[in-house]
Amino acid sequence: MSESTESISKGIDVSLKNPAVFLPSLAPIVIELLFGILAYVIFPIRVFEFYYPNAWIVWCGYFVALLVGFIASCVTIDMAHDAVNQQPVNLNKSVNVVTSRLGDLIVAAVIAALCGITIILLPVAFFIVAIAIVDKTDAVESTKRAFDFVVKNLGEAIIFLILVIVISIIFTFVFGFIPIVGPYLGAIIRWLLYVVFSVASVHFYSSLKQASTLPPPPPPPPPPPP
Repeated sequence: MSESTESISKGIDVSLKNPAVFLPSLAPIVIELLFGILAYVIFPIRVFEFYYPNAWIVWCGYFVALLVGFIASCVTIDMAHDAVNQQPVNLNKSVNVVTSRLGDLIVAAVIAALCGITIILLPVAFFIVAIAIVDKTDAVESTKRAFDFVVKNLGEAIIFLILVIVISIIFTFVFGFIPIVGPYLGAIIRWLLYVVFSVASVHFYSSLKQASTLPPPPPPPPPPPP
C-alpha cells in the first residue's frame, strides 16, 4: 500500500475513532444549510441545479460558510494532529491555538490560494496551512517547508492530491444530484470529507517527514581479519 492510500485509510480510521474532530465543521455546515433552506423557502422552483432566481442567497451562504469554515478547518487540523499522534483531542485547546495564531494562518491561506491559482503548485498549496499548524511556523516558513516537502515527495504528493480531488468530486456529485435533498446532502458530505482529508494530510505529512529525517543506517561492520 502506498503512503497516499494508507494515509487516506488512516484518515478514515482516526476520524471514526475520534468523532470530536467533526465538531468544528458543524458551524459551516449549519450556515450553508440555513442559507440553502432560506433560498428554497423564498423561491422553491429551480430552473437549473445551480441557477434559480435566489441563487445569490445560496452563494452568499457558501461564501460565509467558507470564511467560518477556514477557521473550523484550522481547528480540525490541530485536532487531527493530536489524534494522529495519539494525544487527547480537545476542541477548546485547538480553538485557542488557532485563534492565537490567526494572523499567521490567514497569511498562509492567502499564499496557498495564490499558489493554487497556478495549478502546478496545487500540491504545495494543499500543505501550507497544515504545515503552519503542525510545525507551528509562520506563513513564510510553512511555505518553504511545503515546497521542500513536495519536492522530496513529489510522486506521492501528486497521487495523494489526485485521490483527494477524485473522491471529493465523486461523493459530492453522487449525493448532490439526489432530488430535493441532494444539495444539502452534498454540502454535508463535502465538509465531512474535508475532515477526513485533514486527518489524512496530517498523517501523510507527519509520516513522510519522519521518514525523511530518520538517520541513515549504520555502516556494516568491517570484515573479520583473515
